Amino acid sequence: EPTEMLTPRDSEDYSDEMGESSGAYIVRIPFGPKDKYIPKELLWPHIAEFVDGAMNHIMQMSNVLGEQVGLGKPIWPAAIHGHYADAGDATALLSGALNVPMLLTGHSLGRDKLEQLLRQGRLSKEEINSTYKIMRRIEGEELSLDVSEMVITSTRQEIDEQ
Repeated sequence: EPTEMLTPRDSEDYSDEMGESSGAYIVRIPFGPKDKYIPKELLWPHIAEFVDGAMNHIMQMSNVLGEQVGLGKPIWPAAIHGHYADAGDATALLSGALNVPMLLTGHSLGRDKLEQLLRQGRLSKEEINSTYKIMRRIEGEELSLDVSEMVITSTRQEIDEQ
């Protein structure tokens, strides 16, 4: 079955090329300032706008799929999967709106990053928060972890230390 990956419109992290046989494709959801790359630390104020756009896309595709193969009834996602804090925050909201299970791959957690940066002693907690929006990141991660029915880790360190 085809798999959709919803990303910011101007995401620099993903290429448009997915390969002919992958069965996956990217859907770019416009949100935030137009024609301007937004660093991940500055995405937070725009998450709700992304969720609205993603929800509109999901509803449209569910109806289209329903007409094509669902005997006229919408076909909804079976689950929704987010990666990292910002997407986890958006995924938690979408999971609730769609009433489907959420999966999260956190990769690295903000509390761990905050502790590492404080141990280095180069920046104060206030400077770290100003630069990395670390408190908002932690808030997003905790919401995501609370909502997730499954948390996927990619390293042993994530399991043991985070």
